[in-house]
Amino acid sequence: MDKNFRVRLGVAYLVLCLMATAVVVRSAYLMLKPSVRLDTAMKRQFRQDPPRSPRRGYILDRNLEPIAVSMEVKSLFVNPGRVKNKIAIVKNFALILKMSEKTIDSKLSSNKSFVWIKRQLSEEETSKIEKLLAKNPTWSLFIGLSKESKRFYPNQTLAAHLLGFTGLDSRGLEGIELQYDDELMGRKPSADAKDGNTLVLTIDKALQYTLEEELAKGVQETKSVSGSAIILDAESGDILAMGTYPTFNPNQYGKSTADSRRNRALVDTFEPGSTIKPILALIGISNGSINSRTKVFCEYGKYKIGNHWIRESEAKDKWGWLGIEQVLQKSSNVGATKIGDLIGAEKIYQGYVSVGIGSKTEIDLPGESSGSITKPNKWSKILQSNISFGHGFTVNALQIARAYALLANGGELVSPRLVKEIRSFDGELITEISPKVKKRIFNQNIVNKISTMMLSVVGEEGTAPKAQISGFRVAGKTGTAQKPVKGKGYRSGKYIASFAGFVKSVRPNYVIHVVLDEPKFPYHGGEAAAPVFQRIMVASLAREGISSDPSLLIGKSEVKEKIKIKDEVHQIDSGIVKLKTLEYLDDGILMPDLKGYIAKEVLDLFSQKEIRLEIKGSGIVTNQSPKPGSKLERGDLVSVRLTRD
Repeated sequence: MDKNFRVRLGVAYLVLCLMATAVVVRSAYLMLKPSVRLDTAMKRQFRQDPPRSPRRGYILDRNLEPIAVSMEVKSLFVNPGRVKNKIAIVKNFALILKMSEKTIDSKLSSNKSFVWIKRQLSEEETSKIEKLLAKNPTWSLFIGLSKESKRFYPNQTLAAHLLGFTGLDSRGLEGIELQYDDELMGRKPSADAKDGNTLVLTIDKALQYTLEEELAKGVQETKSVSGSAIILDAESGDILAMGTYPTFNPNQYGKSTADSRRNRALVDTFEPGSTIKPILALIGISNGSINSRTKVFCEYGKYKIGNHWIRESEAKDKWGWLGIEQVLQKSSNVGATKIGDLIGAEKIYQGYVSVGIGSKTEIDLPGESSGSITKPNKWSKILQSNISFGHGFTVNALQIARAYALLANGGELVSPRLVKEIRSFDGELITEISPKVKKRIFNQNIVNKISTMMLSVVGEEGTAPKAQISGFRVAGKTGTAQKPVKGKGYRSGKYIASFAGFVKSVRPNYVIHVVLDEPKFPYHGGEAAAPVFQRIMVASLAREGISSDPSLLIGKSEVKEKIKIKDEVHQIDSGIVKLKTLEYLDDGILMPDLKGYIAKEVLDLFSQKEIRLEIKGSGIVTNQSPKPGSKLERGDLVSVRLTRD
């Protein structure tokens, strides 16, 4: 054999050996040393990771306290086509997830490349699955955990009917969550998914809690079927609180019934009963059909129209001639019927429609009912009578609250508002949603006359003395409406008890409306609903630092000390001569020095005067505007600041 050939063959053999050795060494290196790049490529080949889900924006109350937040949780997914050792996987995951083996087996048998096994795992489930995957690393080639955003309501049932809830895919299903779903949801899942925006509501979490607590107490005490209540700012239209009972927990909405999830303040309609009577009187005086001195004969409690008898709510109520204020105070159905006769069907209808009866308030929540009222050309004499005292047409609770806001603010119709700001997920202001411009409906002086008449309703001879608040002038009206039975007309035993009202000459200017459905006992609005109104209003004023009871404003441990200080202040100020009446000028009123007065004394001094009052704080007056000696004219604003210093 040629010597050169043997040399060439040897060299070739050596080269082949070196190459084989290099391949073996490289393979061993790749197998023994981890590679992020190769690991990523391998996982991409065997498993499809889901895109990043955007976080849903927060929902905050007006004080920026969170009432709906987004939590990061993990969900379990699988690539069924790559599954190995199916039997072991089915048994292990069925045990951890408390799911049937059949359900998991069907998911692993899918012909899709990506299937959710279970979404939004608990911390316990996540921990057990992570340990299981660590013990079986090859399972990670086709099974994995993905981060997702889960909605959480930290205050449980608080404001549940307003907030609504979301589904597993974080889409809003009811309430604010549904109405503002696009704002809250953010950009669709992707590698650079953008988180949703945050909403700032007009709701005050503390007032919402108080309202729900007192409403539940009222429903339970009267054995009502359900109830709803609203706190509405009469100046801005802001809803400070809105609640319904029974309620539910949006964190576990699947365990609740559809009935318990209904926002009754918007969805349920009912006949308002006597709460409409101040509106009727306002319509009549405004169009000149009656005046504040008009009297009507109330037939001693029994008035016949055709084949029908109009009666008072209580058989013992037998009145003769009553003025407009007395009709409201006594809540006379016959009196309201006579007032309605003087006004006429067309003007009653136009007046009711002007305050929003029969149309939605357009609040930014889904599912609102409009209620209904028949056109006046179809009214019979008996229907006109019924409509005059609050039967024969339907409303929702917010419509009545808005109508009373008009009585509280001097005749302007407000638009209810629930969202005041939209912010980025990180909290930067994007949009400020200003209150809509109020619409003037009635003359301010006439409205003030009606609201002053309404003060007698909570007096000892009125229908709602239990709505009184010591030191304040409460204007309101009771309602006790019989519920109609389909095909049978009105029957005793089923009622809607309600009370709507406000505190005159106090800022903030809150209207509160309470509705109880089918209370067993007591069932009259003044006995069942008025006490609930009173407790909510006292808490609302105290929340703003306005109260005649210092124990509502400070901690219990400090009450005795503060009361003692208050007594000493009055002893020091005992030399101040406090006016009982105001000094009148030729063209106005002389502004007195109010320093040292308490809230009740200021209210009493300006009672029945056409002067607007703004009272802030609690204790005694330390600052006032205008200054003492200034001239006050009709409609002027007197602002005082009370402190305990």
